[in-house]
Amino acid sequence: MKETNNSLVESVGSGKIKYQGKWYAKSLIIGIDKIIYPWKHPDVSDLDMIDFEPFFDGNIEVILLGTGTKQVFPDSRLLTKILKRGFGIEVMDSKSACRTFNLLVSEYRRPLAMLILE
Repeated sequence: MKETNNSLVESVGSGKIKYQGKWYAKSLIIGIDKIIYPWKHPDVSDLDMIDFEPFFDGNIEVILLGTGTKQVFPDSRLLTKILKRGFGIEVMDSKSACRTFNLLVSEYRRPLAMLILE
């Protein structure tokens, strides 16, 4: 039987999330075993492979890109490059990305949530 972990987003509020007992009010990246806070991200339309490169050598199954209060897709060429590297990527609003992160973690999967908070 697999052990459970405490890597769940506990609450999502207006422009903030609670993760592992701590509130975060700036954009962040959450992996199963690490957190990057604050995440100094460019605008969604300016995201580039360099923003994703540090995570490609990690043990992740899918990237959840939370784009703030609304779903905003990055350039399709960027998405294609990520897929060609062998990683799945799902683009959604940040609240949905938090819910999906929790679901995947509860299934013992290894998501990476890149969350833009506004």
